Amino acid sequence: MRGDARVIELLNGYLQIELCGYKQYLVAAAAAENWGYDRLRDRQREYVKEEMEHAGRILHRILYLEGTPVPSDAGEIVVASSIEDPLRRDEALVRRAIVHLRGAIDHCTEQGDAGTRELLEEMLVDEEHHLDWLEIQLRLVASLGLDGYLQEQMHG
Repeated sequence: MRGDARVIELLNGYLQIELCGYKQYLVAAAAAENWGYDRLRDRQREYVKEEMEHAGRILHRILYLEGTPVPSDAGEIVVASSIEDPLRRDEALVRRAIVHLRGAIDHCTEQGDAGTRELLEEMLVDEEHHLDWLEIQLRLVASLGLDGYLQEQMHG
């Protein structure tokens, strides 16, 4: 099925965000493990799996629409010196994903591409849940202090 060129472009844009997220969360999970923060490591690993699942579904949709996947990303990976840094970077990336998805969903609606719209709506819900979790973590850091927050993250 030949898809709209802009829909394919938007799918590739989201694919790049997902692949950046995959790498970012993978590094954050490894750092959390290295520092002994098991709960945070486990949550980041869940997000690594989710990003790969999303990327796979997006790749399949691009191919279904007879497009060419562009599985590269422009995101730089930074190894954090503290736990708060990756939480803030993750929050920025998820906010970017949400903005991108909302625009892509609007375009799919205009083009009458219900299949892609529904796929992206599912992913938008996942991103919104992820943003909620990140906002909670950052509020906990603010209210408990970094030391109190980290103590809570030590054992799963």
